[in-house]
Amino acid sequence: MLGINLFRNIRYFSTSHCLRLDMSWRTLKKLPLNPMDRGILTDGADYIFLDGRPTPFGMKQKRKLLLQREYAKKIVQLSESLDIAKERYAMKVGEKEEKIKHVLDRKLRPKGNKNTQDK
Repeated sequence: MLGINLFRNIRYFSTSHCLRLDMSWRTLKKLPLNPMDRGILTDGADYIFLDGRPTPFGMKQKRKLLLQREYAKKIVQLSESLDIAKERYAMKVGEKEEKIKHVLDRKLRPKGNKNTQDK
């Protein structure tokens, strides 16, 4: 009995799952890792109107489009805040340099008769 069960288990042994996990060949051919992610069958419309009207988006297409719009809004918002932060930092550095320059100018004044002769 043990020999029969062992034979059944060995008979169905397969290594295809390991090969499915290794997707390096897809990256070498510049393909997406998920074959169902994009392509002619997934990107195209399921049907067309004969009079030329555009077909409505599917549920997943519409959700993906709205998600991409949200990502774009978030990217624009974050890039604007980054620009503001860069300008603020540049102003802070400029003010700091001006303050140091002003302190050095006050400290390094010529003393004595030279000061009165220039006026």
